[in-house]
Amino acid sequence: MDIVTAISITISIAAFILSTVALWQTHFAKSKLVNTVGNLQIRLYFLQHKKEKWYLPTIEIPISLTNEGARVGKVLGLRVRVWFPDLPDSQKYQLINPLCEVDYKKFDSMNDQLFEWTDEAVLGEWMPFTVLPKQTVTKHWVFQSRWDEVIIQDNVIFELEIFTNVVKKWRKIAKWKATLSPEMWNTSIRGVSSFVFMEANSEALTLENNNYKAK
Repeated sequence: MDIVTAISITISIAAFILSTVALWQTHFAKSKLVNTVGNLQIRLYFLQHKKEKWYLPTIEIPISLTNEGARVGKVLGLRVRVWFPDLPDSQKYQLINPLCEVDYKKFDSMNDQLFEWTDEAVLGEWMPFTVLPKQTVTKHWVFQSRWDEVIIQDNVIFELEIFTNVVKKWRKIAKWKATLSPEMWNTSIRGVSSFVFMEANSEALTLENNNYKAK
């Protein structure tokens, strides 16, 4: 075999390998979801009916998912795990499920009006959703729970967890370090308190000196 023939065969094999890899990446590669998560906003609504009093902690999180694979990606579950590291083991965390997807502009402009944004800003209740290959989906999800008592803790951790058809188990994709101070609760009793916390690993710049703000 002369050198020209050898080179031709080598080039042909390399071309075949490259075309096979390209075909795999464009048609057969599994879905690969890459996430970007924004700030966590928590609003504390104080409600009262006759002698009954309670709070509705309402968490809003924007999440953007890009599918770098060649197959459809499915988000089957989202939830927020709220950790209270300083409490006894039996009370260390709470799981909060998603309530609905919202139009953020409307939601943010009505954040002190619980029943108004529920009527006008909700795009739909929670349900699993898909991310098509080479596409990005961005959604603002609201998670809501009920607390019958005031929780005052200097050390609170919020974690966003996701369950997909790619990794069929719950995994953490974002984390926020926060605090629940008496001042927050006092504000909510007078109206609605709203606080913003930056994702712990975020590279975004903050224009504020403090790590939360109240409205």
